[in-house]
Amino acid sequence: MDESILQSVLLLALVSFTMYVTFHFYNNQRRRRPLFTPPSPPALPVIGHLHLLTDMPHHTFTQLAHKLGPIIHLQLGQVPTVIISSPQLAELILKTHDHIFASRPQLIAAQYLSFGCSDITFSPYGPYWRQARKICVTELLSSKRVNSFQIIRNEETNRMLRMISTHSHSEAGELDMSQVFFALANDILCRVAFGKRFIDHELKEKKDLVSVLTETQALLAGFCLGDFFPDWEWVNSVSGMKRRLMKNLKDLRAVCEEIIQEHVERKGENSDASSDLVDVLLRVQKRDDLQVPITDDNLKALILVFIMYLFF
Repeated sequence: MDESILQSVLLLALVSFTMYVTFHFYNNQRRRRPLFTPPSPPALPVIGHLHLLTDMPHHTFTQLAHKLGPIIHLQLGQVPTVIISSPQLAELILKTHDHIFASRPQLIAAQYLSFGCSDITFSPYGPYWRQARKICVTELLSSKRVNSFQIIRNEETNRMLRMISTHSHSEAGELDMSQVFFALANDILCRVAFGKRFIDHELKEKKDLVSVLTETQALLAGFCLGDFFPDWEWVNSVSGMKRRLMKNLKDLRAVCEEIIQEHVERKGENSDASSDLVDVLLRVQKRDDLQVPITDDNLKALILVFIMYLFF
């Protein structure tokens, strides 16, 4: 074959191959491209729009909405995020298509401190979440259950009135009624959830528990760089976040296990003892008709919801 003809054939083959690869890549990109890309402000390298998360990010988002419209795309590190700021879009997401957007992000702190995101707050929408919600509605917060705690509410209210009466006849000075009502609510909730209130000789233990829960709240609500760079697993180790999470998880596990053990022993000694919310969860855990079995860690995650609600 003539050399010029061979070169022409090779050139034609190369051009054809290049065109095929280009066409194939273009078609893949078109299939992957979303139908609508919301407008986005200029982004910085690597961090994207993380610099917009100031102390008051809602002010920043409001200013962006005035410039770019009611739906905005932000790149928070490696995490694509859509911000909406209109009632119509909010209704579409929170009502019309709520089952699609119902799951919360699997934050690193939640993965540790809610025992694998198995509480009601962070568990993904699905069979387990629906079952946990049903247990709360029908077993823990039903009208019958709430009415069964009327005697506790009466006892704690009468105890508060006696305390106020005693204080009024003494020379102890002014009484902070805000603290009195806060203590009343706290004691009622403690008895309803755990079967007892924290009394004076347990004050030190309560302070220790509050310190553990304060750390839990700080970790759940604080900024975690690893949440925005999920591919960089080393960030949590370098920043010390993983060490703090593991220590706090150990403390929370000990608190929940102590509460569960107290209830198991109390029921074993006195089968006629009145049931609180932890007793109800322990009883539900043993049922055979559960769609999704409740593990010990699931039980601790649900109990932790009550603990956090009581102290904060």
